[in-house]
Amino acid sequence: MTGLAAAFVLAAMIAGLLLSIPAMRRTRLRWGHPAIAWIALELVFFGVGSAVLAVSDGRPEAALYVGAAALVFGLAVAGSDRLARGRNPTGPRNANRPARELTEPSRPVRPAVVVVLAAVGIVALLPTLAKVGIPFLASDITGARSEVGGLDLQVLRVALPAAVLVAVIGAIRADTRRAKAVAVGAFVIAVGAELALASRYLSAELVATVGLGVVFAGRAIPARVLAASGAVGILLFASVGILRAYDQAAGRELDFAVERSVNRILLIEPRTLAALQATIPAEEPFFGGLTWLRRLGPILGRPDIPNLGYWIYPRLFPDQATTGYAAPGLLGEAWANFGWLGLVVFAPLGVMAERLGALIAARRRDTADIVVAALATLFLARTHALGLNGLVILAVLVAAWRVLVAPLGDLAKALREVAAWRL
Repeated sequence: MTGLAAAFVLAAMIAGLLLSIPAMRRTRLRWGHPAIAWIALELVFFGVGSAVLAVSDGRPEAALYVGAAALVFGLAVAGSDRLARGRNPTGPRNANRPARELTEPSRPVRPAVVVVLAAVGIVALLPTLAKVGIPFLASDITGARSEVGGLDLQVLRVALPAAVLVAVIGAIRADTRRAKAVAVGAFVIAVGAELALASRYLSAELVATVGLGVVFAGRAIPARVLAASGAVGILLFASVGILRAYDQAAGRELDFAVERSVNRILLIEPRTLAALQATIPAEEPFFGGLTWLRRLGPILGRPDIPNLGYWIYPRLFPDQATTGYAAPGLLGEAWANFGWLGLVVFAPLGVMAERLGALIAARRRDTADIVVAALATLFLARTHALGLNGLVILAVLVAAWRVLVAPLGDLAKALREVAAWRL
């Protein structure tokens, strides 16, 4: 059974990818299509690890759930794409235009607003930093880093990568030495600031946002740039991991970095899902959607609705004195709320990914739209760790950023066409 579960999750991931390819081809977004991005991250952060757990630990439930979710998602993407093809056989406008024709924006952004919003994101963190200091420089890096989060971090999470991507797209389109210097400077400063927070995922999100934005702007990323970025990313990921737990790494830094990186990337999220499956409903009944509406718990007779990430952490690390957070992601939340019925959640998510891809393909000229496309794709793909409430909050912030930084033009019309499957 365990071997079959491991084979099933990997086969289901491939099937989900194949089901999404027609939508990718229709929009010509290549690997940047939201559906492809979602499946890719689920494969890395859930698929491989859940297959390993099924074989090594004899726990097939996580692999079966992850595989089923990928199939539901892929079928929803394929169904939504088929409906769109029936209503608009020619595909989204701009999807078939050569990349060189996508380099002239029709509506420029407001640079001052972009800078101000990034500054607001930094200012929102200052009270926390004044209390705990800069995490990278603190004596207890992990403790200080754990204090930097919540709502006060979300504005920065949107506005800083957005500002960097605006500079990068400006450099691509202007093709001047000054514009390129500004873009490189903005990128280096932003990555340095996020590493100062001892956060690997913030830096990874920034790099991914820039990469997606470049692809959506109609430019290919050279293989040597991808290779160099990957090498630097691995080095930074491992280095920050060592520094955040140097008391455990001292004297065996390389072994610790490899072990911790593999565990953090491939295994921690499948183990979190497996822990939730072992605990719910055996020890705790399904929450019926209340983890997304925790404040309504007392009204509905369940006053003890927990934050799943903090609640499940001690079950993953029972010997650890300091309580941490284990991100359940949308998969974990779906199980905790509805069990196997929670797989239904991934049908509307697949439709959302396909419709988002169509909207992106139709609006690839304006810088502001490209930035929103990159951020929206990233955050949807990040539901391997990001929960429903977090996704909604970030979506609202991305929408607000778009409204503030540039004229909307015919965006409302495009949204109506997307909702009617006319794109």
